[in-house]
Amino acid sequence: MVVVTHRDVGTRLPLDRTDAFAALEAAVRRWGADVPEDPGAGELAELLDGIVGRLRGDRNAEQSQSAAELLAQAAEALRAVARLGSLLPAISLWHLQTALRQEAGARGQIAEQRDPQPVPSLL
Repeated sequence: MVVVTHRDVGTRLPLDRTDAFAALEAAVRRWGADVPEDPGAGELAELLDGIVGRLRGDRNAEQSQSAAELLAQAAEALRAVARLGSLLPAISLWHLQTALRQEAGARGQIAEQRDPQPVPSLL
């Protein structure tokens, strides 16, 4: 397995489509979405779009804006999977893994927001 780390948030990228979908379902649930049973890539993309809208509404937090951008990229990767359907399984898996990497990066941004690093003194 490939491991992607964004600061303290690590994600093991699944090597098959079924595991990738399961990981994405769990990720979308962590963001607070009500995920239907056995969702497709298009449904997961729509759920991420809703989360992106919520995060973009938080204009006071730069990390929320960065997380929203990463989740928007993850949603776009999922839409690519939906367009491919069962064609080109290796390319679909690559898009699923891209979505997982983007989601992990977004979680890292939110973790930074919740646990900001102290600003170094200039004195």
